[in-house]
Parts: sequence; structure tokens; C-alpha cells
Amino acid sequence: MAPRYRESAYSEIQVDPAAAEPKHRQVYGALREAILSGRLRADEPLPSTRQLAQLLGVSRNTVLAAYEVLIGEGFLVSRGGAGTFVAHNAVRAPPPPPQAFVEPRPLSSTADALRGRLLYPVSSVARPFHPSSPGIDVFPMEAWTRIIVRQTRVDRGRIMGEGAQQGYLPLRQQIALHLRLFRSCRCDADQIIVTSGAHLGYFLSAMLLVDAGDSVWVEEPGYPDARLAFRVRTSRVIAVPVDEAGLDIETGRALSAQPRVIYVTPSHQWPLGGVMPVQRRLALLDFAASRGAWIVEDDYDGDLRFDGQSYAGLQGLDKAQRVIHVGTFSKTIYPGLRLGYIVVPPDLVSAFVAGRTAIDRYPNTLAQCVMAEFMERGLYAKHLHKMRAVYQERHALLRTRLESKLANALRVKPATVGTFTVTELTNGLDDVGVVRALAEAGVEADPLSISSRGSERKQGLLLGHAIARPEQIRHGVDVIERVICGMARGAS
Repeated sequence: MAPRYRESAYSEIQVDPAAAEPKHRQVYGALREAILSGRLRADEPLPSTRQLAQLLGVSRNTVLAAYEVLIGEGFLVSRGGAGTFVAHNAVRAPPPPPQAFVEPRPLSSTADALRGRLLYPVSSVARPFHPSSPGIDVFPMEAWTRIIVRQTRVDRGRIMGEGAQQGYLPLRQQIALHLRLFRSCRCDADQIIVTSGAHLGYFLSAMLLVDAGDSVWVEEPGYPDARLAFRVRTSRVIAVPVDEAGLDIETGRALSAQPRVIYVTPSHQWPLGGVMPVQRRLALLDFAASRGAWIVEDDYDGDLRFDGQSYAGLQGLDKAQRVIHVGTFSKTIYPGLRLGYIVVPPDLVSAFVAGRTAIDRYPNTLAQCVMAEFMERGLYAKHLHKMRAVYQERHALLRTRLESKLANALRVKPATVGTFTVTELTNGLDDVGVVRALAEAGVEADPLSISSRGSERKQGLLLGHAIARPEQIRHGVDVIERVICGMARGAS
């Protein structure tokens, strides 16, 4: 006599004939969950395939296919003519009752540093006024698409195979040429390593240049993600104040006289926007050389000056070869391209290539090929020229609009470079709260305060002028006015 099964154990199984998932996979999933949850017990008999098919209203072949998968995975066993049973070792012990309060499970100090970063709402699709987003509406998409099509036809083996560890050579050659002509760098293609954006450059520099306990200077206020990269390696991340000329070397010397790495944004200080004059640049280079320190130069938007001025990178002034130059195409092309680069002294190339290969292998090969042709055909230089003019107009409109509508709440700083405008709140509101309220109203911004570590944090908004078309700037400022004035009334 065949063993009896519990019909009630199958009452919760529902098979949806309209679902995309095949019926036998639905039956398989339901039985698997019943076994794992303990609703079906070890050694318990299952219905015959004919019986279960009748219970569920499906064909016998559907149940047979589900049983075969479960037997193959070890959840069920077939015992000759006796039938099909739940495998003895497939049932888990009942889970413990949920605790009212669950403490964070212990991870490494690196994980603590990473998850301790302040998070605020950011949409995956950039909206006005996201500070780091370029003007996608002025991007030459037709020319870019033609290059993509051409590259996919030229050599499929190249774009679909393993990428070069250091990066696609024609792209590295174009980057080196561009840096020599427009950023006054002294480098060749052999010193360039292509990365998946600038952030990988920070983490590589931290991983390869810094040991636990080493001192690292970062700007105060400064770029939080770069600070985080070095904090992952050492607890001695020293916040060195910036003045009107950039990083204050003498204060840094007093705080930590022997830094291993100095991180700076000399061409456009994040977030305050200043430019480090040549006298301070030379003094910083001399100090680094005298201390055997490395300088990580973040040139995140050095190509986007729209005031007609040109500022040489630190790398081009460096005679002691202590500078690691970090660049990105996220601000000049688009963030989804995920391409950046680092320029390192010749004796560091092998170490940085090994480090990049260990944690990231290589960037997208097709993207590198397309970017190389885009630069070689002169389209990159043409695009930069157009963006500078557009960004200057958009910054001027945003500044004028803010000053006319929010003069009593925001102080607006003039910008001469980049994708964002710096403002300071003058009415006592918390900038993180303002950013959250703006996100709910459909407008993005970064809070100025997260760039600082000290107790006296400036409150303000970083507003991206590049991403917003003129009509979006006008509408966006109206939203900012409504949100800030509403919050101010609520606080009074």
C-alpha cells in the first residue's frame, strides 16, 4: 500500500498559467520552499505525479519535470516502487524567532568606514541640479553613435575580447597628446593607465601608496569620496584647511609634518571652487619632494574652464616625479561611459597596472575604442569648446535667477570652471534637510556641509548648472525658492 500524503501541505501552491515562468518551475519553486521552510518534513511522502497534477490542475508532465529537478538537486529521493520522499538532509531546522533589535553584524574597519558615509537622495538618472552631471543635451550623440557602429564593424575580436591591462593604446596616446597640449602635462602613453572613472584612481593610490598608520593630507573642506578612499587604508587622514590659495601647507605641516600622500584639487577646489596659484603649487611640490610624499592631483574638470584662462596641472610642474594625476571623462562626456585615467611616474607604472588588474581587470574595451576615435577625429576638442560656452551661459542664468529670487537665503559664488555653482545658505537652514526636501520636489543638489569634517561646517548647496537647460534652470530655481521659503517659515 502506498504511503499517505498530507493534502493540506499542498493547499498553498498556486500555478499561474499566464506567468512568464514555466509551470514546472513554479511547481518546483513552491515544493522547494515548502521543504526548506519545514512545511514538508524529512522522509515525508509526496503525492504521485498523477495525484499532484490533479490537485494543482496541471499536466502530469509538468509535475514530473518538477520532481526530476528536485531529485537532481537532492531535495527529493525516489525509493523504487515505494514512491517519492523528502530527502532526510534537505530540511532545515526551524529558524529562531526574530529578535526585536538586531545589532549590526561585525565587519572589517574598512566596511565601517564605507557604510559610515552620509547618504542622501540621488537619482540614477540625473536631474537638475545634480552637481557632477554634464550637459547631456548638448552631447554630439549622432557622431558618437556613428563611431560606435564603425568600431563594432572594424574588429569584433578586439572589442569583444580581453582588454589591454594598461588600457587601449590608441586611447592612451590620445590622452597623452591632449594632456600635453591643453593641461601642460609632461607625459607619454606609457605613463597612462585607463581606469573605470576617477574613483578607481583614488582607491588605487590609497592601496598602493599608503600603509596602515601613514599620514594622508586631504583638503578641508574637500571631496568626501577621495577622503573615504584614503580612510579605508589609514585612520590618519588629516583634514588640512584651504584658504584663498588652496591647501594651507604651513597648517598641514603643524598637523602632520610627514605625510605619505597629499590629495589636492588645484585646478578647481572641491567644493569651494578656488584655483591654486602657481606660487602655492611650487611650494607644495617642493614640500612633497623634501618629505618624500606623493601628491594625488585630482583634475576632475580641468578641461572645463570657461573664463578663457589656462592653468597648468601640477604634474607638468613636477620635477621630482611625485605627482599622480587623476582625470576622468565623466564630466566632459557622460558618467555612464565609466572611463578615467591616471598618469603616474614611470617607475610606478608596473605597480599601478598590477593593482588595477587585480581589482578591476580592464575598462570596457568598446568604450575605449570609441573614445580614442572621438579624440583622434578632433571631436573631443570641438565638444569641449562648445560646452565651455554653454556652461558659462547656464551658470550666468542660474546665478542671476538665484540672486533675484533668493538673495535673503542664498549667497551665490561666481564660477569660472566646471559643472556646478556653489551657494551658501544664509538663513540658518540645515543643508542636508534642504537637499532631502528638494529631492522630494524633483530637484537634485549636494549639501555643502558633507565636504567638511570639522564642527564648523558651512551650510550651502552645490547646484549643477551644466545638466539644466535654460527653462529647467528657471523652473528649478522656482522650486528651490518654494522649498527654502517654506522651510524657513516652518522654522520660525
